[in-house]
Amino acid sequence: MTSGIRAPSFDVVVIGGSQAGLAVGYHLAKRGLRFVILDSGPEIGHVWRSRWDSLTLFTPAQYSGLPAMAFPLPKDTYP
Repeated sequence: MTSGIRAPSFDVVVIGGSQAGLAVGYHLAKRGLRFVILDSGPEIGHVWRSRWDSLTLFTPAQYSGLPAMAFPLPKDTYP
């Protein structure tokens, strides 16, 4: 007997919702693919929020953004 409920179908499953996983999701969406991003944390960036009391990136702001979403600090500053 079947319940009649269909499981969701995806072209791609991305494991990890950090910067790289979100960037991959952006490019998959631009290509019109069906995808899901799975992460063990309850919210985006959970590991950064929970692992360190403070986080200072070691790359300048212009390299710390996501595709189509620049980091909101001046160029050559360190978040």
